[in-house]
Amino acid sequence: MATDPNGYRRQQRRRAIIAWTTAALAVVLIVLGAAFGGDEHEDEFRFVSPGYAMTADQYAGLETGLEEGEFLDRLGQTGLTEGETGESYVALFPPHEDDVTCSYWEISDRLGQVARICFDDDGELVQKLERGAGEEPTGVSA
Repeated sequence: MATDPNGYRRQQRRRAIIAWTTAALAVVLIVLGAAFGGDEHEDEFRFVSPGYAMTADQYAGLETGLEEGEFLDRLGQTGLTEGETGESYVALFPPHEDDVTCSYWEISDRLGQVARICFDDDGELVQKLERGAGEEPTGVSA
């Protein structure tokens, strides 16, 4: 029984087209699933923006009375404002005075720990609090 070489090539080409199309479709579906199908119950203790973190040693080195300019020089960033921070983080801390400006930070080497740093109108550090999910606040409050 003789086989048709052109027919065999067409059959192989057709199989290859089906395989490549299926693979491409699978990749597209995975990408779309990752982009749009994220977990509706995302970890509620996650900062909105990454990069606002300090180490535990940096946090420990902060003392009340520290000038805001020196603080910025040490850390090189400003932290997240209350409006930029997820409500679940803000709710971890007691209400602060109206005459202070607070920023929120992740403690990078303490999993699940977050800090709130507050400065008064004169630019002096007046409060630092550290909190973890389900824990009582620790730190210095003035």
